[in-house]
This record gives sequence, C-alpha cells and structure tokens, in this order.
Amino acid sequence: MGVFRKLGLVATLPLLFLAFRAAYNQYMLVSLTYTIDPLSADDLVFDSELYTTLFNHTKWAKVDTFAVGVGVPFRALPKHLRDEDAFGAEVMKQLWDQRLVTQFNRQPTNKLPKMGDGSVSDAFAAQVISVGERDMSVALVSRPKKNQLPLGFEHILVTFDRDNKVAMAMIRYMWHTKTETPPSWRKSLARWSQINGRRQWLLHTANAIADQGKNKPVKLEL
Repeated sequence: MGVFRKLGLVATLPLLFLAFRAAYNQYMLVSLTYTIDPLSADDLVFDSELYTTLFNHTKWAKVDTFAVGVGVPFRALPKHLRDEDAFGAEVMKQLWDQRLVTQFNRQPTNKLPKMGDGSVSDAFAAQVISVGERDMSVALVSRPKKNQLPLGFEHILVTFDRDNKVAMAMIRYMWHTKTETPPSWRKSLARWSQINGRRQWLLHTANAIADQGKNKPVKLEL
C-alpha cells in the first residue's frame, strides 16, 4: 500500500503544480487590471455616433457589456511614448496584433491599424471601423455568412491621468443578441474567456511598453 500511496502522490504533484500555476496566473490577470462589469447604462459609448448608427436601429433582447483597463506609470514610459498620441498609437498597434495572433492565428503586422483592416475565421470576423489619435473601434460579426449582422462592438480608449501620472488604456466590450437564451455554463465560460482574453491583451501591451522603459505596469484604479 505504501508504494501505491507514493505513486499516487508522485502523480498528484504535477496536477497540483498546474492548478497552482493556473490560479496564480488568474490572480495576476485580475490584480493587474481593472474590470467594470457591466458598463453603466449611461456610459458615453452608447451615445456615440458610430455606436448608434450600427446598433440603435435594431431591437436587441440583450446587450452584454464589460470593460477592462490597465495602467502604465509615466516613469515607465520610454521617451518616445510620453506623448498621449504616440502612446495611443502604440497601444492600438499592440492590441490589434494581439487580436490577430490569438483570435485568428495570424502573424502580427507591427503597424498601426487603419479603418477597413480586418480578419476572418470560421467563427467570426473583426474589422476596424474607426481609428482616431487616442481611440479605435472594432466591429465583430458572427459567421457563417447567413448572419452577417454586426453583433460585437469594442471601443479602445487611451488617456493620460496627469494627476496620478498614469497612462491608461481601456477596452469597452459590447455583445448584442436578438433573442434571449437560458443561462448555461457554456455561456458563462464563453463570457469569462472574453474578459480574460482582453485582460491578457492589455497586460501584454502594458508589459511590451513598460519593458522598453525597464519597468512593469501597476494596477490602475479607474
């Protein structure tokens, strides 16, 4: 029996290590980012001309929303990114490349996306529908072709909090459904993965920027 117990312990240790790593990684994702879930009903994004043009002509059964943000202290920014517009361009470039790599299995372009840029998979398509100096909007469409109605909308906003000396980036996410379906573990898991995916994108972006200044991002209280 002692031999079997030892073998069981040996077999269990790797599983415990993997579980610990997963829990630790999740803790870091949550603690180094800030989440608003759901968005306030009076969030300004709902009144933007682009959003109302795309979505206000359709009656939606549900609009699922959240926002995820991250901050990089000014002292961590390399000199060429200490301008708000330059920082915004870098954030949008990094986030678009993260989408291409993780959602579409494509190579990063290392270029600032422009209006009309997009990518397609078997499940959905994404297209840049606006690019400003400090913000960018992306529309998501479910596939196959029979359902070419824009259902997803992401708004990326970059700002400098000069009082607290922090450069901020936030992704607002909205997903629209025409019919309400019962809650399920699959829906909960899909939603959790969407939030976590954007946390990962933002942390990757913040670290890529902070690494240029040899610093790390800090949790941002928005």
